[in-house]
Amino acid sequence: MIVRKNISIDQCYVDKLKPFLEKNNGNLSAAIRDAIEIAFLTLAGNTGKNGENDSSKASQHAEFQNKLIEEEEFLLVHHTLLEWLIKNTSGLLIDEAIVYEIINPYKVKRVPDVVSYINALNEKMGWKINVDVECSQDPDPEIANLTLSNGNPCFREIMAHSLALYLAKQMKLDVQGLFCRSNITKVYFKRFEFLDYQKVPKGLEEHFGSMEGTFREIQRKPQFWKNLINIYRQQNYQRLSINRKTFEAFVSGNIPSVTDIIRDFELNVGKHPEAFTLAEHILIFKEFYLTDGMGSDIEICTENGREYVKLIHDYSDKKVCEYLTNYYSNIFRAIGCPFSVTASPYMILFEFDKGLNFIPISPE
Repeated sequence: MIVRKNISIDQCYVDKLKPFLEKNNGNLSAAIRDAIEIAFLTLAGNTGKNGENDSSKASQHAEFQNKLIEEEEFLLVHHTLLEWLIKNTSGLLIDEAIVYEIINPYKVKRVPDVVSYINALNEKMGWKINVDVECSQDPDPEIANLTLSNGNPCFREIMAHSLALYLAKQMKLDVQGLFCRSNITKVYFKRFEFLDYQKVPKGLEEHFGSMEGTFREIQRKPQFWKNLINIYRQQNYQRLSINRKTFEAFVSGNIPSVTDIIRDFELNVGKHPEAFTLAEHILIFKEFYLTDGMGSDIEICTENGREYVKLIHDYSDKKVCEYLTNYYSNIFRAIGCPFSVTASPYMILFEFDKGLNFIPISPE
């Protein structure tokens, strides 16, 4: 028989039901039923699936937590405050020393051991996150997939981050992919070759440390970046950010040479232009074009055989348009792929064709 009642619940009790709401996709009735079941098992002292008394197990976990708090190894932190802290440090890498405080690298040396240790710690700390792993039984697996399910999404993120850093540094498994949903987080790893132990692996930095370099640079020159950001915001980003030598060339009435452009490209990207395909060059160019602020917009096509770049700008002066056309023509000459160029007061179009012999076209 189903009994329907109208009940009043204060927000503080709804907050306590949050883990059950997440488990049941926001269904309040199902969440209340789960809470009642757990309360009943605890009060009745029923045994769980593993044969251990549930109330006794909960008591042991409480004693474990209290002991760690008394020893000042852990502190009680409200979950809302911890969520805020995690969200506002997203994109920054955790220090290795902090991860090694959680997972002892001298004791935990295999991927399954790491997962078992974290699951046991989760259960004791009450985070309600379960970690599963798929990998070969080899001591040094080539690939591994971690699945973190249930629990708070923010807590799962910080746990996935910690595990990823540990596996990268201790077991040479770099992050190849990251999949996040409200109730599950998946991290895909692949073995890589450590060239410099001090450096952060590329995949780990891309998926968990995307803001690391930016934040460190702001810390290095805080007043400079604070002033620059304020100026850009006040002027609605209507400013240029170009290389000093490029600026010098424009002021003197010249344009940077192809040789200078190739040198700057290698400094910025770390590779010679020949190392990239035309499609990759177009994507790299788009990023730099939008960053330097010399134009207002850009349209590109990277489809094989139909590649083009259309630059949109706000300049009407014929001389300025000519400088821009010649400057960007030199950039594309550095790529080594033939192209044709058409220019108008507010647009410059570059069309690439391997069958073309490049002939510069002056703007109208």
